[in-house]
Amino acid sequence: MLTILNDPTGTLGLHRYAWDFSKSLQDNIAQHLESGVDCKVLVNGLEIDPLTEPRMDALPSIADFVTVVRCPGVAIPAAAMYWLAAAAVAAAVIVIATMPKPPDVSGAGKDSPNNSLTAQTNRARAYQAIPDVYGYRRVWPDLIQPSTVEYIDNIKYVTEWLCISRGIGDITSVNYAETPIGDIDGASYEVFAPAASGGYPEFSTTTLADVLETFASDEVNGQELGYSVPYPAIVMVGSFAAVTGETTFTITLPDGPLLDQLKGLAPGGTALVKFEYSDISHEAVLFNQICTVQSYAVAAGNATFTFGSTEWLEGDAEPGISFTITPNGATQTANGPYTLPVDGDRIRWNAVFLRGLKGAVAIRAEWWKIDGAGAEIPGTRQSQNDTYSADTYDQRFYTTQVTPSAGHGRYRVQFTRLTAQIGEGGSDVAKLEELYAVRHYGAKVLPGVTVIRVTTKATAEATGFSDRKFNLRWHRHVRTLTTDTLGASRNFARAMAHIWTIAGSDIAQLDVEKLAAINAEFGEASDLLRFDASLDDADMSLGERMQLAADSARCVLWRDGQKWTVTRDQARAYPELQLDYRNLASTGDSAISYAAHLPASNDGVELEYVDEASQSKKSYIRLDIASGAVIGGQSANPKKIKLSACATAAQAVNRAQLEARRLLYQRVSVSDTALSDGGSLGLGSLVRWIDPNDFAGDDGLQAGEVMSIDGNLIATSEPVDWKGETEGRILFTGANGAHLGAPVQCYPAGSGIQLASVPAGIYIASADRQLGSRYAFAVGLTSAEVESAGLYTVTSIKPESSGKVSLALAAYDSRIYGADA
Repeated sequence: MLTILNDPTGTLGLHRYAWDFSKSLQDNIAQHLESGVDCKVLVNGLEIDPLTEPRMDALPSIADFVTVVRCPGVAIPAAAMYWLAAAAVAAAVIVIATMPKPPDVSGAGKDSPNNSLTAQTNRARAYQAIPDVYGYRRVWPDLIQPSTVEYIDNIKYVTEWLCISRGIGDITSVNYAETPIGDIDGASYEVFAPAASGGYPEFSTTTLADVLETFASDEVNGQELGYSVPYPAIVMVGSFAAVTGETTFTITLPDGPLLDQLKGLAPGGTALVKFEYSDISHEAVLFNQICTVQSYAVAAGNATFTFGSTEWLEGDAEPGISFTITPNGATQTANGPYTLPVDGDRIRWNAVFLRGLKGAVAIRAEWWKIDGAGAEIPGTRQSQNDTYSADTYDQRFYTTQVTPSAGHGRYRVQFTRLTAQIGEGGSDVAKLEELYAVRHYGAKVLPGVTVIRVTTKATAEATGFSDRKFNLRWHRHVRTLTTDTLGASRNFARAMAHIWTIAGSDIAQLDVEKLAAINAEFGEASDLLRFDASLDDADMSLGERMQLAADSARCVLWRDGQKWTVTRDQARAYPELQLDYRNLASTGDSAISYAAHLPASNDGVELEYVDEASQSKKSYIRLDIASGAVIGGQSANPKKIKLSACATAAQAVNRAQLEARRLLYQRVSVSDTALSDGGSLGLGSLVRWIDPNDFAGDDGLQAGEVMSIDGNLIATSEPVDWKGETEGRILFTGANGAHLGAPVQCYPAGSGIQLASVPAGIYIASADRQLGSRYAFAVGLTSAEVESAGLYTVTSIKPESSGKVSLALAAYDSRIYGADA
C-alpha cells in the first residue's frame, strides 16, 4: 500500500494507492506524485533516504507499506526530486481526519432574509452568493434590478425582478407578506427557469423576456413645476403717431429693460394697448385694443414700436401720453436640466397632481444627448409637449416614456410648464415625481437560476414599494445518489450529492454508499434526515456547505482515504476495535478528563430552528436537565444551538434531546496514541478503550492477548485477577478487530481460563498474524455491564509520522440516544 499525505498531520487529506507489482517503489511513487521536493519517505514505518536507499529500486511486496509525506518548508536537496519528504505509516488502512465542530450556521446566509427570520424583505445582496436553496423553504428572493414603476389609468404598477435560487424547483404560495398574490387585485407573476439541457440546470442558462431596467435620477424627487406667469403690464409715458385711414400706428417710449418682453413679441406677437388721446376736436378718445407688434426700432435712447390695429379714422402725433401695454405672453421657468445617472435607450418620467387636476396642463419635456465630458452632442436635442387634463379633485398620476432618436446614450432632460394657473386650491399643481433612464432588453440571459417577475398594483397614495415583502415556498429539485435524475427532495444525502456535483467535484469521491445506507435505515423521506437550508454566503466554502447539510442529519463529514464520507451520531451495537496496552503506544501519553459537573455549567439546552408552519420566524426547543433528567422547559444557563437548516419540529426536538442527554451522560474524554491498527477507525467509530495504565480500573476491565487455545482452555498474556470470585465473563476480538458476539462465561483453570464455550473466530498469533485475539475480562459484572464497559466514540484521528495514530475519544453511553427510539 502506498499512502501520500498532503501535510505531516494529514489534516489536508491523503491518497492511497495499491501497488503496481511490475514497477519499482520509486516508479510507483513517481506515477502518483509530480514532485518529491519538500517530501520525506517512510518504508514500513522507518524513514529512509530515497537517494541512497536500495529498496527504492526493488519491486514492492504485498507486505510493504510506504508513506510519502509532503512537508512544505523543509530544506531538502533539490536533486532528491520525488522522494524528499514523506512519512510512512505502517497500517493496512490510514484514515486522516479531524472531527470538525458543527458549522457556524449563523453565517449560512449573511445578510439574507431567508435565514435572518426577522424583518424579511426583498433586497439586493451585492457581492454575496446567488441564493442556493435546498429542501423546502420559504424564500424571500433577492432583487436583481431596481423596481420599475409605471402609472396606467391613474394606477401605479410596480414590477420586480427577483432571483429565487440556483437550479430548479417547485414554486407554491407566492405571497406579498402573508397575502397570496392571487388575492391582490391586478397582481401577477411569471417564472423564468433554466432552459432544459442534458446536464444540470445550474449549468444551463435562464432567458428573461421583455426586461426593462430603470435607473432613477437622484436629482428628481417630487419637484414642483412652476406656473407659467403672464407678462406684467408696462405703464410708461411716451408719444404716439397715427395716420388716418391706415391700420398701423407707432408708440415711442424711453428704452430700458421693462420693454424687453414687448420687444420679444416682434414680429407677430400681440399685446393689449390702452391709452387716451385728444382727437382733432380736442375731445378725449380712449384706445383699448389688442394689437400686433409688427416691429420696433431704437434710437437716441428711445424705442419706437409699430403696432397693427383697426383702421384709424383720425389722429396725429401727440407727446406726453400715458400708455398701459400688456404683452400677450408668459414667463416660463424650466426645471433642470437633470442628468440621467446611466446611459439608456429610453427616457421615462412620472408627473403627478397630488391635489387633483381641474382643467388642462401642458408640460414641455426637452432632452439632449451628452458626451463623456457632459457636453451636448449637436443635433440630438428634441422636445415633446404633453397635455394632462382632468376634472377632479382626486389625485392624478401619469407616466410618459419617449425613445430618443439619437439612440442609446446618456441624456440630460429639462421640463417646463407651459400653462398658467388655472385651478384653485392647488388643483393644478404639477410635480415631477421620478425621472428614469431606461434600458430595454428583448431577452436577457442569466446563468442557471430561477427568477420570478412580480407585478403588483399599488394604492393611489403609495409613492413606491420601499418595503418589499414578496415571498414563496420553494421545493428544490436535486439529483439522486446514483443518477443525475432530478426530483424534489428534502433529503440531506441527496442535497450533499447535488452540492458536491454542481461544485464540479467527481461523485466518485463522495461515499454515496454510506449516504444510501443512512437513507435506507431511516427512509429517505424521514423527518430526521431533512435539509431545508438557504446557502447565501459567498464566504461559505464547499466543505462548510457539505458539513452544514451533514449536520442537519446529525452526521459529521470527514475524509476516509480518497473519499469523503459521513458518520451519523447514533447508537451502535458493537465496538469496531479494542484498544488496550497491546495496541496503544507505551508512551504514557494517555490522558483522561472527567467532568464532575455539567459542562460549562450548562443546565439545559435551547435549540433555535425555523418555525415549521410559517417558516418566517424562529422557534425554540427548550429542555432542562438540572434535575438529572431531561424535561421540557427553560433552564437558567442553557447551551444554545442554532439549526438554520432545520425547518421541522420533530427534527429539532430529536436534536435537542441528543444535546441535552450528551450534557448529562458524556462526561469522560480520553486522548491516547494507538499503533497502526488505530488507523482503521473512522470518525464516530465505537471502540472499547481499556486504560493500559490502570489494570482492572474504574471500568473493572482487564485486557490482554490470547496466547494459546487448547480445547476450551486459553492462556492469556497477562495474569488475570479473579478478585476471589469463581467465575467471570470475557469478550474476544476476531480477525478484523471487532468483538466476537456476547461475553462468554469463564472460570479459573490454573494459570489459564476455562471457557463455557469457545467463540468461532478466536485465534492466536502465527506466521501470518502478528497478534492473537485480544480479550476484555471482568468479574462481578453482568453480561450487559461487560458489554457497555469501556466504550468510547472516536472524535478525532491524526496520524503521526512515526506510524502511530493520535486519537481523541468521548465516553459512549447508550442513554445519550434514549430519545431516538
